[in-house]
Amino acid sequence: MKKKIVLLLCLSSLSVFSGCGVFKDGYVDHGPPSASQWYQKPGATPEEISEAYDKCDERYRDDPKLDIHVRENIVFQKLFCMEDQGYLPKDGTRAIKSCRNFHNPKVPICEARGAY
Repeated sequence: MKKKIVLLLCLSSLSVFSGCGVFKDGYVDHGPPSASQWYQKPGATPEEISEAYDKCDERYRDDPKLDIHVRENIVFQKLFCMEDQGYLPKDGTRAIKSCRNFHNPKVPICEARGAY
């Protein structure tokens, strides 16, 4: 029993000192923002925004095992999917404008939407 307690203490201190804990810069790390914190549409509720994002996320599934260029295309497909439903990022950046930063190699959805 004593060995288990020592092991638990060692592992927990390791996670705190390695940055794997729930605190980040003195604050609780809540993870990435939700769709309703990122997107907006006049008159839309946070639930409607989340539902729209979930639809796009289901349609364009990301997988960390995929090639980085395939994953970039998936990210832009989601951006365009949200825009097509009328949801825009709160910072006002349109997907086509973001596409212009990715031109080597060209992202297929950006090319199809006329970004280049």
